[in-house]
Amino acid sequence: MVGDSSPRTPDLIVTVISKLLTELVARNDQLPLVPNQVTPFHSSKPPTISVKSYLEDRILKYAGCSEETFILALIYMDQVVQFNPDFVISSLNVHRLLITSVMLASKFFDDVYYNNAYYARVGGISNAEVNSLEMEMLRMISFSLFVQPDQYERYRGSLYSHLTPRQDGAVPGVPCQPSVGGFTAAASEPMVM
Repeated sequence: MVGDSSPRTPDLIVTVISKLLTELVARNDQLPLVPNQVTPFHSSKPPTISVKSYLEDRILKYAGCSEETFILALIYMDQVVQFNPDFVISSLNVHRLLITSVMLASKFFDDVYYNNAYYARVGGISNAEVNSLEMEMLRMISFSLFVQPDQYERYRGSLYSHLTPRQDGAVPGVPCQPSVGGFTAAASEPMVM
């Protein structure tokens, strides 16, 4: 992707994504569930594992994905919402959305990735279900896995803007960007989620 080419671990981004999704789910769980909004991603009750544990202790730990994969996965989740206005990310669907979007992003971006059966085990669902969810998500985003570099950079910048700066003012994991006309080159467009 666009940006610096230094290798980064996805830990910081995954922590931010888990925090943002946890907050989003808490807000959206206050909304009533309308029967026509139920999709194959919905479970009958929320899983007992938190979004944070699911993302950090399962997916991050066992899927071996790059930072770029996690950012793409978030973009795909956002596209599900953008392309399907009645769809609301909640505690009933966020876990299945996460494992499916990470699997798709890894297949699309990473040179080495696991098969669907492995992602199913990591995600705690059956292989048949992960196969079905993969096709459902692809349909929901119109099979559009390619992300424009400027869109990717907006999401990446937005995620990094949620990190707490160190005392010296630098944000951990973010390379210093040159100043252009007195302003640093940073993304300012917020995520739709």
